Amino acid sequence: MTSPFMENPSFASLIDPVTEEEFRSRYWEQQPLIVHRDNPRYYGDLFTLRDVDQTLMRSPEYVKMSDAVVKKSTAYLAPTTPGLETVVSELRNGSTLVIDHVELREPKLGLICRVLAQELGHRFQTNLYLTPPDGKGSIPHWDNHDVFILQVLGSKRWTIEKERRAFPGKGDKMGAAGREFRGPLNTFTLRQGDIIYIPRGFVHAAECRAEASLHITIGVVAFFFEDLLYATIKAAIQSDERLRQALPLRFMSDGRENLTKSVQLALQQAASETLVSPVVDLHYDQLIQSHQLDVSGQISDIIEGAPLELRDIVGARRGVVSTSQIVKDAVCIKVGTRSITFPDFFREALEFALRTPAFAVRDVPGDLEDEEKIAFIERLIAEGLVVRK
Repeated sequence: MTSPFMENPSFASLIDPVTEEEFRSRYWEQQPLIVHRDNPRYYGDLFTLRDVDQTLMRSPEYVKMSDAVVKKSTAYLAPTTPGLETVVSELRNGSTLVIDHVELREPKLGLICRVLAQELGHRFQTNLYLTPPDGKGSIPHWDNHDVFILQVLGSKRWTIEKERRAFPGKGDKMGAAGREFRGPLNTFTLRQGDIIYIPRGFVHAAECRAEASLHITIGVVAFFFEDLLYATIKAAIQSDERLRQALPLRFMSDGRENLTKSVQLALQQAASETLVSPVVDLHYDQLIQSHQLDVSGQISDIIEGAPLELRDIVGARRGVVSTSQIVKDAVCIKVGTRSITFPDFFREALEFALRTPAFAVRDVPGDLEDEEKIAFIERLIAEGLVVRK
């Protein structure tokens, strides 16, 4: 089934018809967004029940079964016979099947996560939730990360508190207390083709009525401002030995004014561009290395790749997170753990090749000979930045 979403997966198609500008200003880290599309075909065959069967048999490390009625969530070793028998039995009795990190096993979901990372900078992961009719998957809770919930099959009844319960930091988890709804609530049914965005800290829960539900949660594995601040302070300490000294003798009895002024001065000096700019550059490089790479096609191209010709159609590989910098007379592209350098006269050709979905090798712009165009594209293919079409 042709899917409007999968025809061109992107952040725009994920939140359609809401614009990115509206999402940034009204919803991102602020409040839930509920999109009713009245289009059950929107996600097409993004993920089917057959896909669930195949994913379960691809030997994930474990699967979880969750049941809000008995307030139980248990992980089972999926590849084992007892594990598989238990999963089927508990699903039949109303529990929700949960499979984490499906993007690592399903290419379509992996592509979605990489494309979103390329567009938005943060990393993404996917979890699968299959709930039988009349099943309840979880008790009310908040998450410590933002989520986009795609209803790909059936429907589910959701309840979300209208006021944020907490604004959790990294690693914060909701305790056992307070697992009941409070205050004004937003209750609605999410139907096939719909989506919800829930920022971290909003308490929510869902249940099925007569219809089963399969939804995919795209979780935001965010990079936080605090990490950049910590990195800046650490760099300041490393660059100035005075910040590594012990506090003065008698600092407890000499009053706080001098100590307060010293801390203020240290923070002001740490805020200088000469210190912060290299820290930001290094932080960018570290974040790029944490993004998932897609090397599909590179292995077969190494072993079986035919010589490239001017008429061949190629295009930018989707979902590659990279940065480029002009360093002296060269363009430096950083992707994964690599720094790939080209002479500056390839700048126009690079901008074209890395942003154009499909083009003939002969159409590479710039003052390049045909042999140079072929060698240039062959290098980009070898580096995983361009693919054959």
